Amino acid sequence: MSEMYFYRIFLSLALVWLHVSCSESEDVKEPLPNEYAIGNEVFEINTNMFWKDAQAGDESDQIRLMEPLTGSSLSDLIVITPVRGPGDLEGTYVYSRTGDIGTYDLVFVHATDGNESFAWFTNGDAGSTLEIEKAGKQGDQVIYRIVISDFTLNYGFWDYLAGKWISQGQKQFSLSYQGPVLEP
Repeated sequence: MSEMYFYRIFLSLALVWLHVSCSESEDVKEPLPNEYAIGNEVFEINTNMFWKDAQAGDESDQIRLMEPLTGSSLSDLIVITPVRGPGDLEGTYVYSRTGDIGTYDLVFVHATDGNESFAWFTNGDAGSTLEIEKAGKQGDQVIYRIVISDFTLNYGFWDYLAGKWISQGQKQFSLSYQGPVLEP
């Protein structure tokens, strides 16, 4: 009789293990198109996003994308700053420049050489939620799904002498990315 209980317990544990291992599947979800759009122009993303650690105590870590522009030595730089607090990266963030936990900010620099030269950059105006979801693993790399369905870019420049932002207009922006966020 005790042998029968042993087999039942063993079978029960095996079924629990099977259930847990299947529910933690590392299969990557259906892929998103890796692209961003500015107005009606769509740009394919061919590089990986990467982490940029905060430089000062009052700053937050950033997720960056430096995407080379076709036929040019310049790139578009997208800087997303999700303020996750002590929690995981996955989640939904609302747009705000306050730096509160659960918010994000976005900066877009168009046609930059990666240093001081650029065509224009943005001072974010309004945006839909930023969704970051773990989509599985490929080898040792975690794959993320990052989506901003609609964001208003207020583009222009900062006039340091006058101490104010000079807006040159607005552009609509969206982004979908599925891939790793590389560590620094």
